[in-house]
Amino acid sequence: MNHFLATYVDFIQSVGFIFLFTLQVLIFRKLILDNKKNNYIEAVKIKVDI
Repeated sequence: MNHFLATYVDFIQSVGFIFLFTLQVLIFRKLILDNKKNNYIEAVKIKVDI
């Protein structure tokens, strides 16, 4: 394997790693933020007529 091919393989591996890492971070953030967004109780005013 010559130097040019080895450099090309390293470049492709680096781009793949960055892509997969970014995808993982975005999915993780979306799951965490969606979980926190719907994890609250709204204030409700209740009026009782007697």
